[in-house]
Amino acid sequence: MPEVLTHCAQSIEYSVRGYPVLRSGLFRATIGPLVKRRFLAKGAMSHDLTAPIAGAPALEPAPPFPEAVARLRQAIETFEAHPGPFAPHLAYGPCTKDEYDVLHALHVADHLRVFGA
Repeated sequence: MPEVLTHCAQSIEYSVRGYPVLRSGLFRATIGPLVKRRFLAKGAMSHDLTAPIAGAPALEPAPPFPEAVARLRQAIETFEAHPGPFAPHLAYGPCTKDEYDVLHALHVADHLRVFGA
């Protein structure tokens, strides 16, 4: 679980400071926004739970559980305090704070469901 929490923290951190690698501009202008709208409309996300964030540092070795929890909490606090603008999502392109807020919650929920949460 520490790897999952760290991955989720990375995603939130990158929405504030920028993702290390973006999908092509064409993808972010076409397919990405369609997927984003689908997730937002459905209120649920289903994605490859084993895929790392492109260009992100490896998650191994996993940090101790308390450190992973602390990093996720800090990422959420930083996101909540950030006035914007936000970095474009690596796949969805531009996102508002409200969109990111929901997308991050859906992302975390999608990962935690494998643990029965």
